[in-house]
Amino acid sequence: MKPKVAVLVLAYNNYEDTSECLRSLLNVDYPNLSFWLVDNGSHEEMAQRIAVTFPSVRVVRTGRNLGVAGGFNAGIIPALREGADYVFILNNDTVVERDVISNLVTQGKEDPRIGVLMPKILYYSDRQFIWSAGARYRRFPPAIVMIGLNQRDGPAYDVPRDLEYAPTCGLLISRKVFEEVGLFDDGYLFFYDDWDYSIRVRKAGYIIRYVPQARLYHKVSRTIRSYQRSASFWRIWGQSGGRFYRRHGSPPWLSALIHLGYIALREGLRNGPIAMAQFIWGAVEGYSRPLSSYPNLSGSGDGSPSGI
Repeated sequence: MKPKVAVLVLAYNNYEDTSECLRSLLNVDYPNLSFWLVDNGSHEEMAQRIAVTFPSVRVVRTGRNLGVAGGFNAGIIPALREGADYVFILNNDTVVERDVISNLVTQGKEDPRIGVLMPKILYYSDRQFIWSAGARYRRFPPAIVMIGLNQRDGPAYDVPRDLEYAPTCGLLISRKVFEEVGLFDDGYLFFYDDWDYSIRVRKAGYIIRYVPQARLYHKVSRTIRSYQRSASFWRIWGQSGGRFYRRHGSPPWLSALIHLGYIALREGLRNGPIAMAQFIWGAVEGYSRPLSSYPNLSGSGDGSPSGI
C-alpha cells in the first residue's frame, strides 16, 4: 500500500479558481488519496457549491478568516486524525500535473530525513516561466528571495536540491514533521508563515527537498490581491515581519531594523508614505506582541487548534 496522502486546498472565496484546482487534483494518478477543502471564512457560498460539485471532497469551515497558517492548520488536524501519512497543502489558485504527487512521494521515500517536498512552481499564465524553485537567504539587500523567479524554465531548474525555504503555495509534508515540529504559527495572517516553518523544519533535522519532476502552475496571489493597495495590507505585512524577526532574527533587534527597514524604504518609494508608515507601524506591533508556543497536535499554542 502506498502512503496515504491527504490533499488539502485552502480557499477564501473565488469559486472558479477553487473548482479548477480541485478538478486537476481529482485527475492525479496517485492511488491512495483523500481530498479536503478548508473554507477559510468565505463570504461566498463556497462550501455549499463545493459539496454539490465535488462530493468526494471533505469541507472544513472555519467560520472566519484564520489567515494562511490558521487555515491550513484547521485542515491538517482532521486529515492527520484520519490517518494521513503526508499532507499536500495547496493554495486554491493553483493547478497541478497528473503525476505531481507520485513524483513527490517517490522522492520522499528515498531518505527518511526528507520531511517537506516542493514541486517546481511555474506561472499559470505562461508555463515557460518559473514562479519559484524554492527560496534562499540573500545577504544584500537583506531578504529571503525566490529561486528562479521570472526566469525561463530550463536545465538549471531540473536538478533536485535541498532548500533553505519553501513557500506554502504547494508542499507535501510528512506526518512525522507535524508530530515533531508542530503546526504552522497562526500568529501570521499572511507572509512569513512559510519562512518560519522552513526554519523550524530544518532545526528539527529534516530536509526540504525541491523536486523539479513534480510541476504545479500558480495564478499568484489571487486572494492576497484583494488586500493590496489598502493600508491593512502593509500593516499586516509589517506585523508578520516583526513577528518573524523576533522569533528568528540574529540578533533580533538588529535583524528586524536592517531587514524590515529595507522593505519599509522600498515600499515607501514604490507606494508612497502611507505604505511605509503602515508597514513600520505593523512591524512594531508584530515585534511587541507576546509570543507563546507554536501550535501543535495536542491543541496547545497561539491558536489553540483542536487536538488530534
